Amino acid sequence: MATTEAPLASATPDTDAAIAPAAIRIPAIAWIVVAVVLLWITYAFVGQNVFPGAWNHLHEFFHDGRHFLGIACH
Repeated sequence: MATTEAPLASATPDTDAAIAPAAIRIPAIAWIVVAVVLLWITYAFVGQNVFPGAWNHLHEFFHDGRHFLGIACH
């Protein structure tokens, strides 16, 4: 009794049958928010000698965040 086997797949993938991964769509507003936050942090660190108040705003932001999370800091 002879068995029939399916032919082996070729070593190179068939480009027509290749499945591309699904693209992840990120809304434009998310990119804008990320860019603004990164620019603000860069401004706060780099511009602290020109605008000393920027460092204080960044410090207070994280300081108040610790209070919000319930972490005592002083």
